[in-house]
Amino acid sequence: MYSTAEAAVLLGVAAVTIRQWRHKGWLEPQGLDERNRPLHTREALREAEALVTRHGIEASGVNPRTLRGLPAPPRKRRATSQPGAAA
Repeated sequence: MYSTAEAAVLLGVAAVTIRQWRHKGWLEPQGLDERNRPLHTREALREAEALVTRHGIEASGVNPRTLRGLPAPPRKRRATSQPGAAA
């Protein structure tokens, strides 16, 4: 489980971004630490980042990660037939 600060480092964003995602309902805590601070799983963080990325692309047509100078996640390749391949 990751604290807010650890989650921010893992995703390459500011800690305030993680807090904003929680406030907007894009990220729910999966637990609490001994001081009742929110903790998140890696899977929940990845899902929230994917949600934010999809929303950003839909809203602006630009991948938000490219604006931060980070590499965009690899795209899934579509199955294409090779030229000259038997069908």
